[in-house]
Amino acid sequence: MPRVRKNGIIFAQTCVTIPETLRDAAREQGIGLSSTLTTALEKKIKEGNAGKHPATKPKSPALSSTDKQVDT
Repeated sequence: MPRVRKNGIIFAQTCVTIPETLRDAAREQGIGLSSTLTTALEKKIKEGNAGKHPATKPKSPALSSTDKQVDT
């Protein structure tokens, strides 16, 4: 899966499944799913409630010539 670099940060695409009613309500209220998920994950990790696996800060691999790069 391609990695995207924005403002010096490498982002990874992922797929999540949520109830359709939540998706529809978020759309109606203009809530961005990616930013909301990112904020929730950061909070959960900071609070130490990430579950059994300790949160680790993975090293960001260098982008290869086949990775999509977008700098904004």
